[in-house]
Amino acid sequence: MMQKIIRIFTYFTASLLLLGSCEESKRFEISGNDSTPPGTPVFDGFEPLPGGAKVFFIPPADQDVLYIEASYVNVVGKRLRFAASFAAGQVDVSGFGREGEHIIELCAVDCAGNRSTSVFATVEALEPPAVMLAKSVDVLSSFSSMLVKWTNELKEPLYVWVDLSYAKNGVRQNHTTVFNTYLTETRSVDSLKLYNDEPVMVKVSISDMYDNTVQAKDTTIVLLVDGVIPKGGWSLIPAGAVMGGITQVSGLRRETVIDGVIDVDEENFFVTTQNNPWNMIIDLGEEFEISRIVTHQRWTGYNIDGNPDIRGNLYRGDNVLTSQLYGWDETAQSWDFLSRREIIPPVVKTNDEYLILGKAGDIAFIYPVEPQFSKPTRFVRFEAINGKYISEITLYGRRAQ
Repeated sequence: MMQKIIRIFTYFTASLLLLGSCEESKRFEISGNDSTPPGTPVFDGFEPLPGGAKVFFIPPADQDVLYIEASYVNVVGKRLRFAASFAAGQVDVSGFGREGEHIIELCAVDCAGNRSTSVFATVEALEPPAVMLAKSVDVLSSFSSMLVKWTNELKEPLYVWVDLSYAKNGVRQNHTTVFNTYLTETRSVDSLKLYNDEPVMVKVSISDMYDNTVQAKDTTIVLLVDGVIPKGGWSLIPAGAVMGGITQVSGLRRETVIDGVIDVDEENFFVTTQNNPWNMIIDLGEEFEISRIVTHQRWTGYNIDGNPDIRGNLYRGDNVLTSQLYGWDETAQSWDFLSRREIIPPVVKTNDEYLILGKAGDIAFIYPVEPQFSKPTRFVRFEAINGKYISEITLYGRRAQ
């Protein structure tokens, strides 16, 4: 008897669910014969958002209403539409180019595509993300390049446009670089290859996906000028020698690190059996002010399967990927910390790209936040935090002023 009651109850419940689903599905049926627009939604207030607003509404009572649409016309005359389910009670509107009051249009759309009469309402927006980022933009002179810094607190997808005008070989040239970003970061514009003290006019603007553009910076800078420190006067202090409490590294082919030949061109790399960290102390022959360091990795070798590979050992194996650089302070008789860097293996489409990057080397500024020259020093110390191999060390800078 009890089992029979359970079966009847189960059947009754299933019937109710089926009936309910049938009734609900009628709401979404599209009828070609339906040309009657639904009722007008009621505007029920708003909440300001950065560059937008959360709009609250009461949907009309029509059973076939599918969604509520909020829209407005943006600065370039394009209508932007935002929709939410009739049951949501709210719809987010984005893309206002300025804070303050804006007029939006609300309407209901039914399953047949009929649109209700619109209701217009005034909402308020907070400061847009593009404006916030524009206020944070800073432009810094760097070595034969420039740095653009910004803060993207809301992590919104934005575009940073850098327009440059400068003289090169007596000819006025214009150059535009665009960065797509949703992060707080610093980007380098280093494709100019300028090696003089000619002023560079810089205009930075920020744009978003809604066709808004905000002017951020209009300035003129003079690039810092450095050059490769010639290796003709370089030498390494003897293996095992101690300078300022630091012991010079030992290993095979130490001199290859300062001979100007990289391993990608021919087999030419240094290897040590010492534990990390190990140190290589270089005598520059005279005092220089350091600006940048470029290192080249070991390429010679095989892949993990033991077969020849065009990538070789680049960005893997036991190459040095984390290192620190120090300069010798003759007055204090101690080592001054200059920089730390971590080389992150790049993401590439083909192994050929590894070879291109390996030939170019990995560059780092001594002072990456605000590029400048180091104090004069004759001795530099390269400290390998990890790895046993390195092919070449190159330094940029100028003779002590």
